[in-house]
Amino acid sequence: MVAYLKRIDTGYAGDMTREPAPGDIVNEVLDSGTDWSTYGFGLPVKYNTSGKVVPVAAGDAATVVAGLLVRSFPGRAVSFTGDAAYPQIVAGAYPVARRGFMAVKLQGATSPIKGGPVYIRLAGTSSTLALGGFEAAADATEGNTIELPNAQFEGPAGADGVTEISFTIL
Repeated sequence: MVAYLKRIDTGYAGDMTREPAPGDIVNEVLDSGTDWSTYGFGLPVKYNTSGKVVPVAAGDAATVVAGLLVRSFPGRAVSFTGDAAYPQIVAGAYPVARRGFMAVKLQGATSPIKGGPVYIRLAGTSSTLALGGFEAAADATEGNTIELPNAQFEGPAGADGVTEISFTIL
Protein backbone atom coordinates (compact mmCIF):
# COMPACT_ATOMS: atom_id res chain seq x y z
CA MET A 1 0.00 0.00 0.00
CA VAL A 2 1.26 3.47 -0.88
CA ALA A 3 1.87 5.94 1.96
CA TYR A 4 1.21 9.58 1.12
CA LEU A 5 3.67 11.74 3.01
CA LYS A 6 2.46 15.12 1.80
CA ARG A 7 -0.96 16.70 1.81
CA ILE A 8 -2.80 17.29 -1.43
CA ASP A 9 -2.94 20.90 -2.64
CA THR A 10 -6.02 22.86 -1.61
CA GLY A 11 -6.35 24.45 -5.05
CA TYR A 12 -6.17 27.99 -6.30
CA ALA A 13 -7.61 31.05 -4.58
CA GLY A 14 -11.25 31.37 -5.59
CA ASP A 15 -11.83 27.67 -6.32
CA MET A 16 -14.99 26.20 -4.82
CA THR A 17 -13.45 23.23 -3.01
CA ARG A 18 -16.65 21.24 -2.53
CA GLU A 19 -19.73 20.86 -4.72
CA PRO A 20 -21.92 23.96 -4.29
CA ALA A 21 -25.67 23.68 -3.86
CA PRO A 22 -28.12 25.50 -6.16
CA GLY A 23 -28.15 29.18 -5.28
CA ASP A 24 -24.72 29.17 -3.61
CA ILE A 25 -23.20 30.98 -6.61
CA VAL A 26 -24.85 33.87 -8.45
CA ASN A 27 -23.69 35.95 -11.38
CA GLU A 28 -23.17 39.58 -10.46
CA VAL A 29 -22.15 42.56 -12.57
CA LEU A 30 -18.70 43.92 -11.75
CA ASP A 31 -18.33 47.68 -11.74
CA SER A 32 -16.42 48.56 -14.92
CA GLY A 33 -15.00 51.73 -13.35
CA THR A 34 -13.06 49.66 -10.81
CA ASP A 35 -9.44 48.65 -11.35
CA TRP A 36 -9.72 44.86 -10.96
CA SER A 37 -6.07 44.25 -11.93
CA THR A 38 -4.94 44.25 -8.29
CA TYR A 39 -7.91 42.37 -6.84
CA GLY A 40 -8.09 38.63 -7.32
CA PHE A 41 -10.26 35.57 -7.03
CA GLY A 42 -11.44 34.34 -3.67
CA LEU A 43 -11.65 37.87 -2.27
CA PRO A 44 -14.76 39.54 -0.81
CA VAL A 45 -16.90 41.97 -2.76
CA LYS A 46 -19.76 44.32 -1.85
CA TYR A 47 -22.49 46.18 -3.76
CA ASN A 48 -22.06 49.82 -4.73
CA THR A 49 -24.93 52.32 -5.05
CA SER A 50 -25.57 51.12 -8.63
CA GLY A 51 -26.02 47.50 -7.50
CA LYS A 52 -22.73 46.39 -9.07
CA VAL A 53 -20.02 44.60 -7.13
CA VAL A 54 -16.79 46.30 -6.08
CA PRO A 55 -13.93 45.34 -3.72
CA VAL A 56 -14.36 45.93 0.00
CA ALA A 57 -12.80 49.13 1.34
CA ALA A 58 -11.48 50.69 4.53
CA GLY A 59 -14.22 51.35 7.05
CA ASP A 60 -16.60 48.69 5.71
CA ALA A 61 -18.57 46.57 8.16
CA ALA A 62 -18.78 42.81 7.77
CA THR A 63 -22.46 43.21 6.89
CA VAL A 64 -21.64 44.79 3.50
CA VAL A 65 -19.86 41.69 2.18
CA ALA A 66 -22.02 40.31 -0.64
CA GLY A 67 -19.89 37.26 -1.45
CA LEU A 68 -16.51 36.02 -2.68
CA LEU A 69 -15.27 36.13 -6.28
CA VAL A 70 -15.24 32.64 -7.76
CA ARG A 71 -12.38 31.53 -10.00
CA SER A 72 -14.08 30.34 -13.14
CA PHE A 73 -12.70 27.49 -15.15
CA PRO A 74 -11.56 27.51 -17.82
CA GLY A 75 -10.08 30.93 -17.27
CA ARG A 76 -8.92 33.39 -19.86
CA ALA A 77 -5.64 34.41 -18.30
CA VAL A 78 -3.34 36.28 -20.64
CA SER A 79 -0.26 35.37 -18.61
CA PHE A 80 0.61 33.64 -15.38
CA THR A 81 0.75 36.25 -12.64
CA GLY A 82 1.37 34.13 -9.55
CA ASP A 83 -0.69 35.24 -6.58
CA ALA A 84 -1.90 38.43 -8.24
CA ALA A 85 -5.26 38.84 -9.93
CA TYR A 86 -5.67 37.36 -13.38
CA PRO A 87 -6.07 39.84 -16.25
CA GLN A 88 -9.52 38.54 -17.18
CA ILE A 89 -11.21 40.20 -14.19
CA VAL A 90 -12.28 43.37 -15.96
CA ALA A 91 -16.06 43.79 -15.75
CA GLY A 92 -19.24 42.17 -16.95
CA ALA A 93 -21.01 39.31 -15.19
CA TYR A 94 -18.93 37.23 -12.83
CA PRO A 95 -19.72 34.37 -10.42
CA VAL A 96 -19.91 35.36 -6.74
CA ALA A 97 -20.30 32.73 -4.02
CA ARG A 98 -22.61 33.48 -1.11
CA ARG A 99 -22.20 30.15 0.64
CA GLY A 100 -19.92 27.14 0.49
CA PHE A 101 -16.32 26.04 0.80
CA MET A 102 -13.60 28.00 -0.98
CA ALA A 103 -9.83 27.95 -1.34
CA VAL A 104 -8.37 31.29 -0.28
CA LYS A 105 -4.87 32.72 -0.01
CA LEU A 106 -3.86 33.16 3.63
CA GLN A 107 -1.88 36.20 4.70
CA GLY A 108 -0.48 37.25 8.05
CA ALA A 109 1.73 35.41 10.52
CA THR A 110 -0.96 33.41 12.32
CA SER A 111 -1.66 29.87 11.12
CA PRO A 112 -5.36 29.01 11.00
CA ILE A 113 -6.89 26.12 12.91
CA LYS A 114 -10.01 24.18 12.02
CA GLY A 115 -13.02 26.11 13.26
CA GLY A 116 -11.02 29.32 13.78
CA PRO A 117 -12.47 32.74 12.89
CA VAL A 118 -11.86 34.35 9.49
CA TYR A 119 -10.71 37.98 9.29
CA ILE A 120 -10.67 40.27 6.24
CA ARG A 121 -8.02 43.01 5.85
CA LEU A 122 -9.50 46.45 5.13
CA ALA A 123 -6.70 48.84 6.14
CA GLY A 124 -3.03 48.78 7.05
CA THR A 125 -2.18 47.08 3.78
CA SER A 126 1.35 46.36 2.62
CA SER A 127 3.11 44.23 0.03
CA THR A 128 2.29 41.13 2.12
CA LEU A 129 -1.08 42.22 3.54
CA ALA A 130 -3.45 42.93 0.65
CA LEU A 131 -6.84 44.63 0.77
CA GLY A 132 -9.56 41.99 1.12
CA GLY A 133 -7.06 39.29 2.09
CA PHE A 134 -7.91 36.61 4.64
CA GLU A 135 -6.13 36.27 7.98
CA ALA A 136 -6.43 33.95 10.96
CA ALA A 137 -6.06 36.68 13.61
CA ALA A 138 -7.36 40.19 14.07
CA ASP A 139 -4.89 43.01 13.49
CA ALA A 140 -3.65 44.79 16.63
CA THR A 141 -4.89 48.08 15.17
CA GLU A 142 -8.67 48.32 15.40
CA GLY A 143 -10.35 48.78 12.04
CA ASN A 144 -7.60 47.14 10.01
CA THR A 145 -9.45 43.81 9.94
CA ILE A 146 -13.05 42.68 10.39
CA GLU A 147 -14.32 39.24 11.31
CA LEU A 148 -16.43 37.58 8.63
CA PRO A 149 -19.49 36.23 10.44
CA ASN A 150 -20.62 32.67 9.75
CA ALA A 151 -17.19 31.75 8.39
CA GLN A 152 -14.44 29.49 9.67
CA PHE A 153 -11.17 28.00 8.57
CA GLU A 154 -11.28 24.31 7.66
CA GLY A 155 -7.64 23.68 8.48
CA PRO A 156 -4.10 25.01 8.09
CA ALA A 157 -2.66 26.42 4.90
CA GLY A 158 -0.55 24.32 2.56
CA ALA A 159 3.02 25.13 1.55
CA ASP A 160 1.61 27.47 -1.11
CA GLY A 161 -0.31 29.52 1.50
CA VAL A 162 -3.72 28.42 0.26
CA THR A 163 -6.26 27.22 2.81
CA GLU A 164 -9.98 26.42 2.84
CA ILE A 165 -12.77 28.36 4.50
CA SER A 166 -16.47 27.62 4.86
CA PHE A 167 -18.85 30.58 4.85
CA THR A 168 -22.48 31.65 4.67
CA ILE A 169 -23.27 35.20 3.66
CA LEU A 170 -26.94 36.03 4.10
